[in-house]
Amino acid sequence: MQVRHAETPAAISPLRSHLVLAIALGLSAFLASVDALACAACGSTLSRDWESQGISGKAGITADLSYDYLNQDRQRYGTSAASSTLINSQYANGQEVEAYTKTNTISASLIYNADTWGVSAVIPYVNRSHGTYGSGTPGTVVDGSTLTTSSDSGIGDIKIIGRYNGFSADNSSGVIGGIKLPTGNTGAHFSDGVTPLDAGLQIGTGSTDVILGGYTTGAFHTYGWFIQGTLQHAVATKKALGDLDYRPGDVYSLNSGIRYAVFGAKISPMLQLNIVKKQADSGAFTVPTDPVTGAPVSGGTLAYLAPGVTMRVGGGASVYGFVQVPIYQNVNSLQLTPGYILTLGVRQSF
Repeated sequence: MQVRHAETPAAISPLRSHLVLAIALGLSAFLASVDALACAACGSTLSRDWESQGISGKAGITADLSYDYLNQDRQRYGTSAASSTLINSQYANGQEVEAYTKTNTISASLIYNADTWGVSAVIPYVNRSHGTYGSGTPGTVVDGSTLTTSSDSGIGDIKIIGRYNGFSADNSSGVIGGIKLPTGNTGAHFSDGVTPLDAGLQIGTGSTDVILGGYTTGAFHTYGWFIQGTLQHAVATKKALGDLDYRPGDVYSLNSGIRYAVFGAKISPMLQLNIVKKQADSGAFTVPTDPVTGAPVSGGTLAYLAPGVTMRVGGGASVYGFVQVPIYQNVNSLQLTPGYILTLGVRQSF
């Protein structure tokens, strides 16, 4: 597709119609499961089709392969970095203290696009390693001798998302609905082979979730923009960690973005704002509480700025990259947060 400048109404209309089709399908970007203990929300929260707008704007099939890297290694308590004194105090009061959680996710997406509707399927393959300092005793401080680790790999929770945007003549707004399936593993253990890994650190949540949302989009001068919001809610759960119940908290996401089209169809710089709020998880004995405040050690609100770029390489193919940089982090009790999230991908339309 040849990207046009949007100085005139005639130019705005084709740009808007392509944006709508691409962005709507991008709402399926909830890759991998949500980690409760490791952070308020893990994985990339980008709108995946925004970076390749126009490529998937035409009717047909589009395939996408992306890679996400997330290293949660920063201790945070509320809105501030946790001090060593606070960390040792929590440890001495009997709370496990997480050292790191590294997640690598490769996601394969297949998208079918028609005029006013579309459907996409996202299959993630997740590799996750984790380290935790065991519960302390009065007077003790965190030290390396108490570190226990875990590692697990496999297919994560698969998502299927549909969208419809035939409510108005210009197709500038639409709705989405989808489902997350409990296909990811929930039975991983620490390296001792005996201690089950915490429910919020498993590759899968063990729950069937519904995903609902809406979006609107437009253009002005040489810029295109979008705003989208989604809710993910668990409607059914299965037993985790043996015979214990676990239910992931609801996830609310608000994404917005702007694209500068001055470079034409070859290179497209972009900027997104991604906000995610995750409610605390629940479940008997599967969601620990802060020994000092009594608050659940899960859930929170995070906001990211995500600069990125897409380059079309010809033949309906494009490559893209984004870096999500946190600008606000507010977590319940002591949790790990990332310094950044890296996303790289390639997309091909047929």
